[in-house]
Amino acid sequence: MMMHNVAQNILRAARSSLGQTAWHRVSARGLCSSSPDIVIEKLSGDCEGIAVFGLNRPQAKNAISKNLLKEFKEGIDNVRHDRSVRVVLLRSMVPGVFCAGADLKERAKMKPEEVGPFVTKARACISDLENLPMPVIVALDGVALGGGLEIALACDLRVAATTTKMGLVETKLAIIPGAGGTQRLPRVVGSAKAKELIFTAAIVNGEEGEEIGLVNYVVPQNETGDAAYLRSLELAKKIIPNGPIGVKMAKVAISREYEVTAFVRDPARLPEELSSQVTAKTGDVLDSKTVDEAVQGQDAVVILLGTRNDLSPTTVMSEGTKNIVAAMKKHGVKRVSACLSAFNFREKSAVPERFYPLLEDHERMLEVLKASNLEWVAVLPPHITDDEKAGDVIIEHGISPGPRVSKHDLGHFMVSCLSSDENLYKLCGICNKPQS
Repeated sequence: MMMHNVAQNILRAARSSLGQTAWHRVSARGLCSSSPDIVIEKLSGDCEGIAVFGLNRPQAKNAISKNLLKEFKEGIDNVRHDRSVRVVLLRSMVPGVFCAGADLKERAKMKPEEVGPFVTKARACISDLENLPMPVIVALDGVALGGGLEIALACDLRVAATTTKMGLVETKLAIIPGAGGTQRLPRVVGSAKAKELIFTAAIVNGEEGEEIGLVNYVVPQNETGDAAYLRSLELAKKIIPNGPIGVKMAKVAISREYEVTAFVRDPARLPEELSSQVTAKTGDVLDSKTVDEAVQGQDAVVILLGTRNDLSPTTVMSEGTKNIVAAMKKHGVKRVSACLSAFNFREKSAVPERFYPLLEDHERMLEVLKASNLEWVAVLPPHITDDEKAGDVIIEHGISPGPRVSKHDLGHFMVSCLSSDENLYKLCGICNKPQS
């Protein structure tokens, strides 16, 4: 939820929920023994905006190994912040197989104390794939068993060839799917069907997968063995022309099942592309009744209060925060992310005198947060720019790490604080790393 006097640019950025770290292609495509386990290529021409991740362990049927996980995570971390990537497409570079699951040969050589951390890393990597801000399409042109299907289940859309074989077969080994399959499969096919498939270790083909809702599309396999990949490309190209903010926020809204409410004095000030994506409630942050009505039913709050260009003495921000905090406590809303100013990191004598009123009310606002008994994060940005590609983000606790931050990165960070405990009860300085 966004509160009174929302800065339009920051709200727009918060809706985008995406950072801006520059990313470059990891490698060129190709199959050879010295190739990486994950081959990544950014396409061009009419496919510009699509990044293809290719599983490339032909000697092991793309089985999930320590190195494959390492390269997969690196690729996911890099593409997450690349604004030029609108869709991620996951495929196999090995004919006839997508992923055969865990590398059991490597697993057999692990010490007992190594197995747990490996499974934890696999689970985290697949979750990172699921949480990418842009749509992820997986092309299943071959066998996808165990962990291979768990990877596919973490994708937004699944396209399978008729010859594809899919299943969570771990119960045959007297174990259960360990990388999220028991949670994601029921969401896709329903609880009853998921139980049937897991209990029986069933393997289904592409057509059967489409019938039960496991895949979105099934296509006849072609002579080159890449029919699902080609169909996935067609699907990705249909997504590319659509507004990236709308697509990303649609993914967030569907995946997390939440909606955004903007509490503003004047709804007409909301940008047009946002007015259709948020529920706007009108009111004044100093009116405790309307604040109470706006907070009711929310899961968390982002506070973006300001005085526009008025630098005269004010208590609007601190008094408004008091009303917000009171409403949150009344309605059991526990998490709040609040925007203040990097001036709060400085000695008052180091702040230009004309900003004293703003600084003083931000200090009162911070005291309200500290005394609230809520789960709070205070974000203290420096100069806020309109740059959409400002570079890596630096976060420091207790200091301001740099002179400026992109509105997009600021909005993204404030929203991310609602679901992460890393910055709880911290004064977070934020800036963009200078580009070389």
